[in-house]
Amino acid sequence: MALRKAIGAVKDQTSISIAKVAANASPELEILVVKATSHDEDPADEKYYREIISLISSSRGYVNACVATISKRIRKTRDWIVALKALMLIHRVLIDGHPSFEEEILYATRRGIRVLNMSGFRDEAHSNSWDHTGFVRFYAMYLDEKVEFAVFERRVREDERKFDEGDDESGRRENRDDFEYGMPKRSRSYGELNGDMSKREKKKEITPIKEMKPERLLGILDQQLRILDRVLACRPTGMAKNDRLVLVSLYQMVKESSGLYTEICEALGVLLDRFTEMEYAYCLKGFDIYSGAAKIIDDLVMFYGWCKDMGIGSSSEYPEVNKITENLLGTLGEFLQEMTNRRTKSSERSMGENVPAKQEQEPEMNEVKALPPPESYTPPPLPELQPKPQHQHVTEDFINLKDNGISADEQGNELALALFSGPPTTNTNGAWVAFSSDGEPEVTFSMADPICSERSSRLGIDISRIC
Repeated sequence: MALRKAIGAVKDQTSISIAKVAANASPELEILVVKATSHDEDPADEKYYREIISLISSSRGYVNACVATISKRIRKTRDWIVALKALMLIHRVLIDGHPSFEEEILYATRRGIRVLNMSGFRDEAHSNSWDHTGFVRFYAMYLDEKVEFAVFERRVREDERKFDEGDDESGRRENRDDFEYGMPKRSRSYGELNGDMSKREKKKEITPIKEMKPERLLGILDQQLRILDRVLACRPTGMAKNDRLVLVSLYQMVKESSGLYTEICEALGVLLDRFTEMEYAYCLKGFDIYSGAAKIIDDLVMFYGWCKDMGIGSSSEYPEVNKITENLLGTLGEFLQEMTNRRTKSSERSMGENVPAKQEQEPEMNEVKALPPPESYTPPPLPELQPKPQHQHVTEDFINLKDNGISADEQGNELALALFSGPPTTNTNGAWVAFSSDGEPEVTFSMADPICSERSSRLGIDISRIC
């Protein structure tokens, strides 16, 4: 333990010596930052905070130097004490320092320097320090959320002021004079800065929360609840909950959460008054916010109770927390369900009304009647109808194979009759003459002819039956 403190003191003294001899623009500021973030477990002396805040307020150039020095200190350390003290310094400057300090942190983020991104931080100087490491990470997340919300709100108010007064171009020129690519272009004195800020504050009129549009109101509520949830996540566990430095840093968050809770309650009251007048989409978002707020406020009651038991602050510094009841959430849910049912019925009714209207507007082509012809219209003469040629009936010459009702004997008889049939000749003795394709007689047969008899016997035909 003593050896670790000695090593830490040596490291701090070495950093101070380097800052004195290094050709830096603000060595006195670096020395103050090293002293405010030393390796000893006692909280930093108040005089270091006041001197740093005074330097930042005196010149614009110190703002950038302070952010860079603290960022380098956090990036190089592997000690949770140094990291926690650096975050406590940032927190104090955000509260009492110049507002440009918040903007410079965001500019540093755009340049790739994540001052408050400590998700990968890990303590290597102490054993069993995982609880302290977790507290440092959550503390950095809380400050990051706080900075983003503060800068966003300031820019929204500036935009509203510029829109109302029409000095958008002058504001842009002023911003270009102050910064160029996120770096300070020129240094100005504390009087100039305060003079500009006082003029802006006079021109800037904060819109009361009761007059905000639903979209803006819901956005602010969502951001405030996220910040309050970050505070609840900073509740230390394990060995960290008994550490004095941890409890001192937690006290500042508890004080800020008290004012934050008051603002959230005011916004929730305005949202409740407008709930029946808002559009359906805003009602859905508002119900989700109310449900999330109910859980966060329940956790806040437990968090405040734990803080009181640990002796963090006095009981008078804690606000009286009112929970969101289940009856209120049930009433809002029933109203939202009624709105959903009305929207469903109205959509079905509109669909039913639109279908017949569409059919009347678009009649079928068969129902469209032609317009009467003009009075001077003369119809053209009709063409004469030609009689259709009649198809000649073709007599089947050989065998009607389509007749499926003929027996095998009858087919054989018809075949023989077709072979021996021909035009009658002058012979009266029953002879038949077969003709060739050119119509000349070739052979004359008689039923008494032996050749005819022989042929009929080969075919198995009774000629007498045919005759």
